[in-house]
Amino acid sequence: MAFIALMIIQIPLSVNAKPKDIKSDIGHWKIEDCKKISDAAGSYLYLSGRLLQIADIAEKAGDKKKANENYEGSYFFSVLSANAAKNFEVFCKKDKK
Repeated sequence: MAFIALMIIQIPLSVNAKPKDIKSDIGHWKIEDCKKISDAAGSYLYLSGRLLQIADIAEKAGDKKKANENYEGSYFFSVLSANAAKNFEVFCKKDKK
């Protein structure tokens, strides 16, 4: 789990993304903040896939504990990716009016 915590720290994600009074070219948030959210979603999804691969290898090797830890990590990052993608959809896409 220390590996997962370390990976979270290294992923660029703007926690200071705030809605603006004036919409950006692509939505409610600044373009730079939307790019960070998009990049984070992609990074989280990539990490989820890598952890899933590691879990599968560990399971085939008979290491159930390592497999379960990596399956949990994979799920964790897939949820983070989905949440970041949803935030991008809500705050960064132009209104279709």
